[in-house]
Amino acid sequence: AQAILARGFHASPTNYMQYLVLKIGPGSDGNSKDGKEDEEAPESEEKPLLHDDSHKLLPKVFWSMALIAVSATLITYNKYLIHPSRFPYPVMLVFLHMAGGSVLSTLLLLVAPRLFPALTDPDKKGHIDLHLVARVVPVGLAFVMSLVLSNTAYQYASIPFLQMIKQSNVIIVFMLSLLLGLEQFRTRMVVVLFGVMIATTLTIHGEMNFSLTGLIIQLLCNFAESSKVVMQGVLLSGALRLDPMSFVAVVSPLCGAFLGGLILLQPRVHALSWIVLPAAETFRRCGLLLAGNILCAFVLNLVIANYLKNGSPVAFILTNLVKDAGIVIVSSFTFGDNVSLQQACAFSAQLSLIALWSTMKANAATFDQHGFCK
Repeated sequence: AQAILARGFHASPTNYMQYLVLKIGPGSDGNSKDGKEDEEAPESEEKPLLHDDSHKLLPKVFWSMALIAVSATLITYNKYLIHPSRFPYPVMLVFLHMAGGSVLSTLLLLVAPRLFPALTDPDKKGHIDLHLVARVVPVGLAFVMSLVLSNTAYQYASIPFLQMIKQSNVIIVFMLSLLLGLEQFRTRMVVVLFGVMIATTLTIHGEMNFSLTGLIIQLLCNFAESSKVVMQGVLLSGALRLDPMSFVAVVSPLCGAFLGGLILLQPRVHALSWIVLPAAETFRRCGLLLAGNILCAFVLNLVIANYLKNGSPVAFILTNLVKDAGIVIVSSFTFGDNVSLQQACAFSAQLSLIALWSTMKANAATFDQHGFCK
């Protein structure tokens, strides 16, 4: 179960709901033989259990709220920073994120090694060698591609529109998983995901400031991000799995080196002319904004790591639904982005259908037996 949570660092709800099946499963109250023990237990024995549950609830609520707040802040921050009058250089911005993540994760590894169990815990420590690096590289490349495309899309479309398009990730992940034999075909799943596709189409049709370029870039971003999710589940599983912070510590230097190489070659290779580099004056003018953005991106990784440690699959699904809705609402007020009534209704349908899809993933056996369609 912990493997599934760790693997779902940037994953869709699929892996978390599989964890829910493993964690809860049938007969979770199997310690009681005939039910009489529960009835005869004195009231004083129940209070500590209730107290523990309440005590465990506080960290879950805190990290859920932190995940929502920091995610929304970083997305809004990136949209503000990527504006043509500030720092419209997505490749350089992602490079700075990777470089900053490498430095900060190294410092944190020295100060708090317990946050990197895959690198420091003898019981969980994996063997870092060329075999692991070879498996990490394709995941890292897909990760970098998704970040660059995501930041590029901010230059052409509004956050609410892009956030609505991102909901189609669940469809791409499902299709890639089917192609690789990782997912079992179920008609009911296809029906729900078809509903997500229709709702996504309605959000596109209802966009008041439609940008074809922004749509294409975001769809490419969706494919890169979904590919990264699937590859991370296939290549970094079992003994090779990495917890969120260890993933950042291993992947950030590799991705930073790759992007740094592209940036160095850009003036000499015509094929890299699409990479626009900022002037030194731009760095001086936006230095504080860039430093804050890099720190915010790293803090998000910390929050994700602690959330996965304290949260639960159901809380993760609900948190992401609230986060997505909150990002759309906040950006509408922050940047004045207009959301049509058709988009609002279609976006609500997207979130509802994805919640239903996650529930069906969590209770596949129950739906097979009693569900609306096998």
